Amino acid sequence: MMKVRILIFLFLIGLWACSPEPEPIDYGNDICEFCKMNITDNKYAAEIVTHKNKIYKFDSIECLFQFKQGFIKADEIHSEWVNDFSQPGKLIDLTKAFFLKSDFYRSPMGMNVLAVESEEVLNEIKNKNGGTELSYIEVFELANEE
Repeated sequence: MMKVRILIFLFLIGLWACSPEPEPIDYGNDICEFCKMNITDNKYAAEIVTHKNKIYKFDSIECLFQFKQGFIKADEIHSEWVNDFSQPGKLIDLTKAFFLKSDFYRSPMGMNVLAVESEEVLNEIKNKNGGTELSYIEVFELANEE
């Protein structure tokens, strides 16, 4: 009985250790999966992580959303990540992010949408330089109009 418990415990630890997670983007070296440009801006980059722990990296949110439209099935996606504009290089959960579209901030592919982790930070940025708040769905739709 003790051996069974140990084996179950080790199995559960193995599952936990293999949980798909984002990985740091190597700015200047990693290539966008969609547009094939170098990923250089640590304020706009994004990632998709699959259930099989395959990582797809993008230079902007719109490249991620356009990639989702035709190159990956929704049921393959474990999680989506985006750089927090206010904390360059920090990846945050794309589905929980707050979005601002503003031509004051120039994103790599020109959609000019930034993402932040909190509504307070979004409001600070918006109050300083203007812009339009968008939902995840609105950003997705805007990216796929382009």
